[in-house]
Amino acid sequence: MKNSILVMIFVVFCIINLNAQDMINAKQLTFNSAREGFPSWSPDGKYIIYQYTDMSDTLGKNGLWKMSSDGSNAKQIFKGIAEHPKWSPDGRFVVFDADTGQSVKMIPADGGDPITFIPDTIQIYKGSLPCWSPDASKIAFKDSEHSLCIYDMRTKRTIRVFKQEGLLLLPGCWSNDGKYIWITLMDRQTRKSTLWKISSDGKKREQISEHHENIYRYLAHSPDGSLLVYTAMEGNFFGFFVMFAKGGKSLPFTFTDEGHKEAPVWSPDGKKIAYSSSRAWNVDIWIMDVDTKQIKEKLRALNK
Repeated sequence: MKNSILVMIFVVFCIINLNAQDMINAKQLTFNSAREGFPSWSPDGKYIIYQYTDMSDTLGKNGLWKMSSDGSNAKQIFKGIAEHPKWSPDGRFVVFDADTGQSVKMIPADGGDPITFIPDTIQIYKGSLPCWSPDASKIAFKDSEHSLCIYDMRTKRTIRVFKQEGLLLLPGCWSNDGKYIWITLMDRQTRKSTLWKISSDGKKREQISEHHENIYRYLAHSPDGSLLVYTAMEGNFFGFFVMFAKGGKSLPFTFTDEGHKEAPVWSPDGKKIAYSSSRAWNVDIWIMDVDTKQIKEKLRALNK
């Protein structure tokens, strides 16, 4: 009984500490009335790209923007409706959902004409959630049938590697060794999800245990591959949970009653997380400091 009480006290302490970390160390980077979200870091950690979406836009600001990691020097690199941008690990390209989620394209990282790279036989509907392999040689995405697809930059070929009938498939991120893609499979009725890793050839699959069942999407590994942060629903708001990438219990991370938090991404040095938040009553890009050593200590204690 005594041990159970101590464990409960420790978990509460973890929650308070991690939430306090968000409240104290979070910084807002964008302040426009448009929806500014889905940040992605440059490989050197100096810049962040993000989407700018305003359905009443008359000034041509919709598209992708690039700014310094402190929020300064923002400039537009693509005009048009664009979502879920991801900067390639080699720094050369940005892949994104285009045409209001009906296609997936890429542009040079400094801007330029969009490149269509998947064949017409593969249809996209309501976004593909593209993500790069660590060596920038492949892009994983979902098609209109919720199949997991992989495009090979070298061969210019696209293959479907996995599908689970009756479930919504949402790509998240690659493992650091490039062998697996992490996905969530969501039940259409209950909206409950399971977390899986699928080999890049589709032949191997493994369910990751003990995560939050309300996991939604937007998975991101820490740079060393040991931690996974993801978005999940808790009460009426989306927030973040963090867990060991190998599986196990997860800690609530950055939950407040001040709005949703989505699309977390680690900085290349692992010291910060950029994310989208409606905390200031509008969707903007925020950035927060993280202490991975502290997080790992608490996760080890929680998973004993």
